[in-house]
Amino acid sequence: MSDAEAALRQVLAEVFRESLATLDPARLVAEALPARPPDGARVRLFAAGKAAGAMARGALSRWGDRIEAALVVTVDGAPIDWNGLDLPRTPDVLLAAHPVPDERSVTAARAALAFVRGLGPDDHLLALISGGSSALLVSPPPGLDLEDERHVVRALLEGGAPIHDVNLVRRHLSRIKGGRLALAAAPAFVETLALSDVVAGALHDIGSGPTVPDPTTAAEARRALDQYAPPELAAQLGPFLDDTESPLPVRTSARLLAGPEDFARAAAALLAARGFSVRIEPAEGGDAHAVVEKRLTQAMTLAPGHAIVVACEPTLALPPQRGRGGRAGWVALAAVKSLPPGVALLCGASDGADGSSGAAGAVVSAEAAGDLDSARIDAALGAYDDAAVHRTIGTAIVTGPTGQNLTDLHILARCFSGT
Repeated sequence: MSDAEAALRQVLAEVFRESLATLDPARLVAEALPARPPDGARVRLFAAGKAAGAMARGALSRWGDRIEAALVVTVDGAPIDWNGLDLPRTPDVLLAAHPVPDERSVTAARAALAFVRGLGPDDHLLALISGGSSALLVSPPPGLDLEDERHVVRALLEGGAPIHDVNLVRRHLSRIKGGRLALAAAPAFVETLALSDVVAGALHDIGSGPTVPDPTTAAEARRALDQYAPPELAAQLGPFLDDTESPLPVRTSARLLAGPEDFARAAAALLAARGFSVRIEPAEGGDAHAVVEKRLTQAMTLAPGHAIVVACEPTLALPPQRGRGGRAGWVALAAVKSLPPGVALLCGASDGADGSSGAAGAVVSAEAAGDLDSARIDAALGAYDDAAVHRTIGTAIVTGPTGQNLTDLHILARCFSGT
């Protein structure tokens, strides 16, 4: 069974990588655009997020000779490649920090707002938005600064807030999120193409929706702060939450190109092509501890040659002092000793960066843990320091930045024969 489990883990890692390749952002954007933009329109391209480089390449391959200027805002290490494109002008690229913003995030937001201004009613802004944009574009309201933004993001993440609520608060503490970048581009037509990293998310959840309407309210943001942030922080920030009615220009459109569910379907198709009987579970979030228990329950009933795929965005409440790791690796490590023989579990982050682990996640089986002391596993889980253990037992998935962002993927599979 040892060789069979090792082979199964390798298959799951291959499926994870191939699934991302089938959802190439450049191809998705190029296919979504007509052959030419509107006649006579000046066209500007703005791309933000972890997939911004690839999305921009797709647009430039389609409309390159008509795009008068392009601004790309993405994360450190994200792949940027303009090779083979015949461009009148090379896009400007700005880098900033994720998930907690830095000074470059303020610079990027200022540049983005300046970039979209000055367009007329016959002009066209193509906005390409992917996950990660919230941290990359920071423009706090008067009276707050970058450190306030950093403080609230850390507090919400460490408090275990789901990304819906983190972005809800961000939208109401911003001069660029919640459609305000589109307002700056008025009266131009604003077209948004988006890739979603948010389970069951809407367009306004992706990157906190800089170019789409925001249906949420300041009251909802206050409730999220009260639930997940320390009371003194919630009291400090409450008066700054913006609930001003600011309708977007009428001439806008927005379209979702792919999201977590598409990621799961791509993986399921690749597994089926390898002979597995595959069930796709609904995309889910929730506390990571509960997610582990659910994966183990599913593993116990899995028949030989069967697999389960689910897009999953678990939450972990993190202490201020912690080791190196991420939610995908944490879930995999928490499950490793209890997986039944012949079953493997992959937990992978689509952007290639699972927290601070330096890996995309991990693919584990009971055999992989070998004689690893359960006390060491428990200590690593308690310290949120799973990365070192996965490196030791060879279960880490290392991809580097993928230029993609479609949330995490969990795959459970049992070998075709044996118990």
